[in-house]
Amino acid sequence: MTDIAVIGGANIDIKAKANEPNRLGTSNPGVVSTTAGGVGRNIAHNLARLGASVTLVSVVGNDAHGNAVLEETARVGVDVTRVARSSTHTGSYVALLDHDGELITALNDMRCVEDITSAVISANQDVIAKARLVVADCNLPQAALNLVAEMAGSKLVIEPVSVPKSRKLVEALKLSPVLLASPNFDQIEYLAGTRDIEAAFAFMHGKGLRNVVIHAGAEGAFVSDGSSIDLVEAHPPKHIIDVAGAGDAAVAGLVYGLLQGEPLVKAAERGQILAGRVIASAASTLE
Repeated sequence: MTDIAVIGGANIDIKAKANEPNRLGTSNPGVVSTTAGGVGRNIAHNLARLGASVTLVSVVGNDAHGNAVLEETARVGVDVTRVARSSTHTGSYVALLDHDGELITALNDMRCVEDITSAVISANQDVIAKARLVVADCNLPQAALNLVAEMAGSKLVIEPVSVPKSRKLVEALKLSPVLLASPNFDQIEYLAGTRDIEAAFAFMHGKGLRNVVIHAGAEGAFVSDGSSIDLVEAHPPKHIIDVAGAGDAAVAGLVYGLLQGEPLVKAAERGQILAGRVIASAASTLE
């Protein structure tokens, strides 16, 4: 039986990191790398590396990038037999990083993820039903995310992905209460209209979230189960190479902790430790 079903984006990541302080308006020397990416795929990758049995439900294009994404994902132990192929080209994410590994800007072309329709979710109902935990990212079309919430709300973890896409979380909560969501401060401010911790948690719990973990970057994460609020400190490495993938790693560590039956705070700490490991390398996932 699959421990965890992950439903979300799978794409190719192209990252360009400057060798020295970036100069706008001109060419800068740097290093460019291409790897498999996508929020859902990265979470699945990390979970498999941790030893969980993981099935990825996604869509990639019927192209060379799609082949590369499937090969790299299968290589780490993720079951990719439920990843469909599309006539739309495989999604891509292009990130520009400064010489310290901090994100300057990024562009994404995620049209392929729109092919993760409600029909795709229904076709994978057996995997969702059998999984002990389900993770979905807000790259999914709203109708598909709503259906996942209806099928798996009590064991569902939702990763909001970005500020505009986080609105899908609130819409899905109208269909079913959800086990957990993991927004960051920008997303929580967009959704709740405040950066005040207590007010933000009250808002999210009021919408039907049983547990909330707010990622706070270098501070770590604020955690609430509806009865108490805790701060879980970050575990930064001595040298940060690349912050890309930190959020996906934090979610994977958190979910793995929950899978092991750990209390929410302990699971969130596991997520922070994993995020620290990932940002200490040039890869966006556990190698």
